[in-house]
Amino acid sequence: MITPTISHIILTVSDFDKARAFYGDLLGFELHEVPVQNGSLLYFQVEGGASVWLIRHAQTPPGDRFSEFRVGLDHLAFAAPSKEFLDALADRLLAAGVNTKGVELFHGRWHYIAFRDPDNIQLEYWLDEPAAP
Repeated sequence: MITPTISHIILTVSDFDKARAFYGDLLGFELHEVPVQNGSLLYFQVEGGASVWLIRHAQTPPGDRFSEFRVGLDHLAFAAPSKEFLDALADRLLAAGVNTKGVELFHGRWHYIAFRDPDNIQLEYWLDEPAAP
């Protein structure tokens, strides 16, 4: 089976206000709201056509937190356009009090920054261009 791209990803969140502030205000994604029966969905587009949707389910237990150690999603990685972008993002996240180690190297070759959203979902910006030796 072949597919040209991923269509969408849906992340369950516990609080739309926190999700709006994190994904919209801090990360800078343009959020769109879609009213649905008994609530709403938020989504943002990423280059290449895929979208990331944020949903709050009535059945989500209060105080539930994401864990990559359960079956399912480990983390969601966005492509970073440059090392300079990663450096600026690290500064912005640290200034906002987000727990991150800043820009790191994976196997000494690829720059990335890992951090977590308000529901503990692990996110990453990854630079596909290998670092200079």
